[in-house]
Amino acid sequence: MVHKLKGFGFLVSGLVLGIIGAVASVTAITLSGVGLGMVKKNRREH
Repeated sequence: MVHKLKGFGFLVSGLVLGIIGAVASVTAITLSGVGLGMVKKNRREH
């Protein structure tokens, strides 16, 4: 018989949420960098 590991569901859900969080934070950092670049570019033109 195969015994289920105790807490395996928490391990998998933690990994999935960690990956989603990492992708979201990288996206947020990228978008804020693009926004800062656009603000600096617009300030130079005026």
